[in-house]
Amino acid sequence: MPFRSKKIEKYLTKSELDSINKLYDHLKNAWPEAKFKLFGSKATGKFDKESDIDILILLPCNVSEKIRGQIIDIVFDINLEFDTNISPLILSKSEWETGFIPLLPIHYYIEKEGVTL
Repeated sequence: MPFRSKKIEKYLTKSELDSINKLYDHLKNAWPEAKFKLFGSKATGKFDKESDIDILILLPCNVSEKIRGQIIDIVFDINLEFDTNISPLILSKSEWETGFIPLLPIHYYIEKEGVTL
C-alpha cells in the first residue's frame, strides 16, 4: 500500500483505495522515481457522490503524448475494474517545478492541500 493516512482513508472507499494502490504500483514499476499527490475534494474531505479522484502524477522524464496516452489507458482500465473515477494530471517533475506551471493557482492548491502518496 503506497500510503497510510487516516485522514485520507476516511474519505476514500475501499474500492477507491484499491484503485489508487493499483495505479501507484503499476506506475512505480515503470517509473520508480514517479511521485503522486492526491488533491481536490477527496484530499480535503469536501466531496460529494459525484466527485472524482484527482491525482497528480509527476514523472522523472519528459511526458510525451505516447506516455500520457499509456497512462490514460491504464487509468481507464483501473476505473472500469474498480468502478472508480480517477482523474490524473500527468506532468514531468521538471514541468511542475519550472516554467509557467508553478505560477498557476492549481499548483498552489495542490502544494497546499495535496496529500503525497
